[in-house]
Amino acid sequence: MLSFALKAFAANGYDKTAVDDIARPAKCSHGLFYHYFKSKEEVFSVIIREFLTGPYELPIQKALKLGGCDGLHLIAEYIEHVCKAGGKEIAIAKITLSLSIATTLDNEGQKFAASHDLRSALVTLIKQGQSEGKVIEGKPKDLALIATDALQGCLARLNSKSDDTVPSADLLCRLLMK
Repeated sequence: MLSFALKAFAANGYDKTAVDDIARPAKCSHGLFYHYFKSKEEVFSVIIREFLTGPYELPIQKALKLGGCDGLHLIAEYIEHVCKAGGKEIAIAKITLSLSIATTLDNEGQKFAASHDLRSALVTLIKQGQSEGKVIEGKPKDLALIATDALQGCLARLNSKSDDTVPSADLLCRLLMK
């Protein structure tokens, strides 16, 4: 059932995913769903623990510790890896990217979303990269929005066409570099 939940959250985002979006593809009734999980929030908490942390986790905190261009490059390497890995990894990245706009997360989900907010991390890293003199000029919030939109588009394209080419980490970084 978790794989169906992962696909539903990746396709619809957290707010727009209903229990039926998980139960129907899993060919289980709502009653059976509620036998295993108390709510959509509980299944999402399991998704966080099982998939969104550990080896699949977006390395935001590590990137922020590196700072500036080094941090941007680490995130770009992660995205390149995810794009090449495909399937589950793309779903995990899509969920993580979409959490910044989720409005109905419970406390655990909000805490996770706050510590994995890629757009906010990119704003910080872009500001640092600009002070290093290596990142293009522009409002860091605008540049971060463009970067996250590009990443979401890339993940959506790759999710539907797995044989498409994958942008390299260096190419992703060069979009922001002078």
